[in-house]
Amino acid sequence: MTLNTRGLRAAFLAGALAFAAQAPARAADEAAVKDFLLENGLEVVVIPDHRAPIVTHMVWYKIGSADEPPGKSGIAHFFEHLMFKATSNHAAGEFDRAVADIGGSNNAFTSYDYTAFHETVPPSALEEMMGFEADRMRNLVLTDDVIKTERDVILEERRSRIDNDPQAVLDEEVDATLWQNQPYRIPVIGWMQEMEQLNREDAKAFYDTFYRPNNAVVIVAGDVDPDAVKAMAERTYGKVARGPDLRPRIRPVEPEQNTKRTVTLTDARVSVPSFSTQWVVPSYHT
Repeated sequence: MTLNTRGLRAAFLAGALAFAAQAPARAADEAAVKDFLLENGLEVVVIPDHRAPIVTHMVWYKIGSADEPPGKSGIAHFFEHLMFKATSNHAAGEFDRAVADIGGSNNAFTSYDYTAFHETVPPSALEEMMGFEADRMRNLVLTDDVIKTERDVILEERRSRIDNDPQAVLDEEVDATLWQNQPYRIPVIGWMQEMEQLNREDAKAFYDTFYRPNNAVVIVAGDVDPDAVKAMAERTYGKVARGPDLRPRIRPVEPEQNTKRTVTLTDARVSVPSFSTQWVVPSYHT
């Protein structure tokens, strides 16, 4: 096989010229990024990008596994699951069907410091998505049956993703050994014995405390106009009552570590051995 370098150079030049031509428009879009605050404390960030007729809408809650009460590990991830249940205005599954019917996609994820929910849809469906998200921010119907069913789901998720994977088990044990004073030593999915005890009262207290507009950031990126997005946000999220002010999120300080620790896992399912070394180092903030 031969390589046509002349054609390659021509293609590269054409691509470079196209990139240069798009640069002013891209810079203008970046300058058009807007950030505003609703009266109830919800922050909204709009990132216009008109290259394709599509928009991604995300709700980031400032709550993750590192904020969980002692003994309630896994409640943040558990509640991510519960957010897809019925509300007083929409039946279970109605939100997902609405997204699928227009060819969109939606999902969610939980980490140590945040929980996020997102949809990618045509711009014409943006306000509908905002309405669904604003609704489940405060109107979930949490019954004992709902709690039990979804708790069984997360327990099975832990079995399949952690307990059934030697590498995941080792990673979990390393984190628990590496960190001495940080909540990051606790797995996001939670410890099994604590996950099994999560109940409706736990979920309701978590919901009422953290799922509030003043503890969330909405990001809208795509083929949208910032002023139009602001008006939509006020019509949807603006109707949600502000929650109580939350205490500052202060993470514990990790003590100086002067010892070497070794974590060893032996498992018959492992066919290729692995080795890693990890250190605790100063963070960007410190």
